[in-house]
Amino acid sequence: MKTGQPRKTRSGAHLCFALVLLTGVNSSGCRSTKSTAEQGKTTGPAAAVQTTTYQGVGVVKSSDPKRPSIEIDHEDIKGLMPAMTMEFYVKDKSLLDGLKAGDRIEFTLENGVGGIKITVIHKL
Repeated sequence: MKTGQPRKTRSGAHLCFALVLLTGVNSSGCRSTKSTAEQGKTTGPAAAVQTTTYQGVGVVKSSDPKRPSIEIDHEDIKGLMPAMTMEFYVKDKSLLDGLKAGDRIEFTLENGVGGIKITVIHKL
């Protein structure tokens, strides 16, 4: 061996291989501590594009087909918000056809990537 040249050994390669094996053995032996309900819950990037649907009941205050939106004095929307008067965008302006102030309605909201929008409206 010439002076000044590093000595070639396999100990570095063996160490890397051992670490890879230990990491694999360690992670395969792990058990999840999440409950069944938590395992089914969507998180991370998938949660960002998930759409959740809610049902509501209320009274039409006004509508604006140009926006298209509807103002509703609604009861509690379980899992989303308390009772209040609020303007909602509608998915399609045809949902506003035949509605007038004072009409009692039930409606379906979707809360997703584009925000909260009404997708279905029925007069009661």
